[in-house]
Amino acid sequence: MPQSAFATLPPITGAAVVTSIAMYPADVIRAICMANPGTGPATALSGFIQAHGMAGFVKQGLAAEIARASFSRMIKFWLQPVAHRTFFGRDVKQGSPITKGIAGALATFPEVWTISPLENLKLAEQLDKEKKFNGLLDTSRHLMRTRGFFGGFYIGYIGMQMRQCLWTGGFFLTLDTFRAKYREVIPNKLASDILGGFSAGVFGTTLNCWTDVVRSVIQKEAVAATFDPKSKPASLLNHINPFYFLSRAYSIGAARGFTALYSGYPVKCVHLGGSGAILAVLVPRFKQMWGVE
Repeated sequence: MPQSAFATLPPITGAAVVTSIAMYPADVIRAICMANPGTGPATALSGFIQAHGMAGFVKQGLAAEIARASFSRMIKFWLQPVAHRTFFGRDVKQGSPITKGIAGALATFPEVWTISPLENLKLAEQLDKEKKFNGLLDTSRHLMRTRGFFGGFYIGYIGMQMRQCLWTGGFFLTLDTFRAKYREVIPNKLASDILGGFSAGVFGTTLNCWTDVVRSVIQKEAVAATFDPKSKPASLLNHINPFYFLSRAYSIGAARGFTALYSGYPVKCVHLGGSGAILAVLVPRFKQMWGVE
């Protein structure tokens, strides 16, 4: 009897939750660096601790980020093999790096539709230096009241979609290649999985870092504007318009230099390289423990 597509969901969910919890501190610093191009990791860390204390790492956006990141990783790692079978007519194990990468990118569309509200809530809380928000529900109510559902919860959607397509596509494009190369010099399977997953995660980060910077700036400005009674809501089309997004990327690069588009890149490499390493280790092993392929 063929294995159900849902059979892999429990072990992948478990791996996603473990990864999200482990990488949360790096995500906080990444978010601050990217929303403030030019801010270094040390400055971001110092400012965050000064504003929220060490307890901020377990309060500022923690619930939203664990939920968002867990859903995000679960959906893409679960749907990538499904997308591969659907669009290429064969099992992912029989695919090429190109088909695996394309399937990964396609798997991000339902992922981003799902996580966008949580992404906006999380970022609003992480960047809340003035402590205007009192928890996740208060943040949610504020965005809904001031900008409505799509205007409040889908800010910067196109940037998030581009970000996830580039990272996930790049990760699955290169993961097996990196693993194979490392196994040529390191016969230990666990070590090659860790190094291969980390390298694939860094490759994806190199592709998508600029999109994360631009969407973070857009979201930061949009959330700040909700506290200004004179501010007019941005057009909802801006959230899905790639040309608007690219124009904002150009303006940031023109004003602050190309390197500004890669603000927080080292921290993001730790965050997503680390995530890639953990997932490359846990997903196949959790599947094996669960008795599925």
